[in-house]
Amino acid sequence: MRLANARLLSGTMVDIDVVDGEIERVSPAGSTPSAGERHDLEGATVVPGLWDEHTHMGQWARHRTRPSVLDASSADEAAALARAAVAAHTGSDPLVLVGMRDGLWPAPPTRAQLDAATGATPTLVVSSDVHCSWPNTAMLTRLGLELDGPLLREEAAFATLQEVEGMLDADALDRHVASALAAAAARGVVGVVDLEFDDAVGAWQRPGRATPTRVEAGIYQQDLERAAERGLRTGDPIAGSARVGRLKVITDGSLGTRTAWTTHPYDAGTGVRNVDDADLDRLLARAGELGLGAAIHAIGDAAVSAVIDAFERAAAAGRQTAGDRIEHAQLLTADDIPRMARLGLAASLQPEHALDDRELTDTLWGDRAQDAFRIRSLLDGGVRVVLGSDAPVTPLDPWRAIATAVTRTRGGEPPWRPDEAIALEQALAASARTRIDAGEPADLVVLADALPSADDVAHDPHGAAERLRSTAIRATLIAGEAVHGSL
Repeated sequence: MRLANARLLSGTMVDIDVVDGEIERVSPAGSTPSAGERHDLEGATVVPGLWDEHTHMGQWARHRTRPSVLDASSADEAAALARAAVAAHTGSDPLVLVGMRDGLWPAPPTRAQLDAATGATPTLVVSSDVHCSWPNTAMLTRLGLELDGPLLREEAAFATLQEVEGMLDADALDRHVASALAAAAARGVVGVVDLEFDDAVGAWQRPGRATPTRVEAGIYQQDLERAAERGLRTGDPIAGSARVGRLKVITDGSLGTRTAWTTHPYDAGTGVRNVDDADLDRLLARAGELGLGAAIHAIGDAAVSAVIDAFERAAAAGRQTAGDRIEHAQLLTADDIPRMARLGLAASLQPEHALDDRELTDTLWGDRAQDAFRIRSLLDGGVRVVLGSDAPVTPLDPWRAIATAVTRTRGGEPPWRPDEAIALEQALAASARTRIDAGEPADLVVLADALPSADDVAHDPHGAAERLRSTAIRATLIAGEAVHGSL
């Protein structure tokens, strides 16, 4: 198959020949004879297939079907939305709402507020960062839990949400996941890293998860020995296009829940540390024995430093695995950037978090703003950067991440920390795993629109951001097969 008259991001016009799922040749347009089926792209821009490097696919798939309280500006407004959701709720399943951002509310929520709105319907309102949830009394009774305050945080919140998800139909979940991935393909997505909290490897073995999308399924510490029993290593096939990913460890909390572990106090504390040095060393050592890479969640600067320390100890002992990553790294000192580069650690970042949390960052970390949500500093320091959404925290749409990384703005707001913006070419490279070159997988995206130039971004960042966010996709190809649109 030939994709003729394709425009590369550089503006160069080329013909792309695809054989058996790989790019066989990239040649100047019209310079070589065509073999096989020919599709004239007539100058449409082609970019490598896009990856979302950090998702929670089960949560995102459910999230797309759930009522949201994201627009609530207070606990009272959120409770009113819950009341309306209860009125529309049918069946005996518990009710889950999403998008709570209580860190921005003028007063904390109370259980009495939610009870008054939801009555006997077991209800859980989950925060936008999934590190916190607000249950009503009926939900606590259903789960057999006792809770002193109104909110579940960190491990308790994760465990509760996982238990609630376990009450729901797994077949329906698989259908939701397939639908979510089809929608992602329509945005140019060819692959996702799934860091779902439950047994993601087991979930991707189910026939209902069959999908052309490339998937890397993470493994949490509670499932390490299950991975050993299965004999699974990072990169091993699971089923279809799904493969084993990395060990995921959550070492601290989040900014929105005010539990990110920092060196300097904020919100009357320094957050929480979920895993101490000894446990982190043990987990990295065990992952190394099993042939698993590591993807370690660290949001606060103290957490990031502690994780780098652990990787340094693993490297000194000869146990570090190639491709290890730090997830989020939202607060990062300048001294830690060269340490990450020396160790070959990747920074797995979610640019949309910077704009979602710009108000919280200025309020809680205002004195450390120069250390928050770095992208350009990491790239300039020689650290490999990969981009994702953290769906359901933000929607699974790589063009949102790309737009924010390039312009640092949305919706007409002034660009936030524009010194950390990166070039479009860099953002696309951080959102893809392949290149348009001979020998590469034919994972390709044909765009319906022209992308903004560097001059467009410089002179009108708001317009460029809107254009990038609304980029239309003509076709998405995985291994040369169209999974969205047509040629």
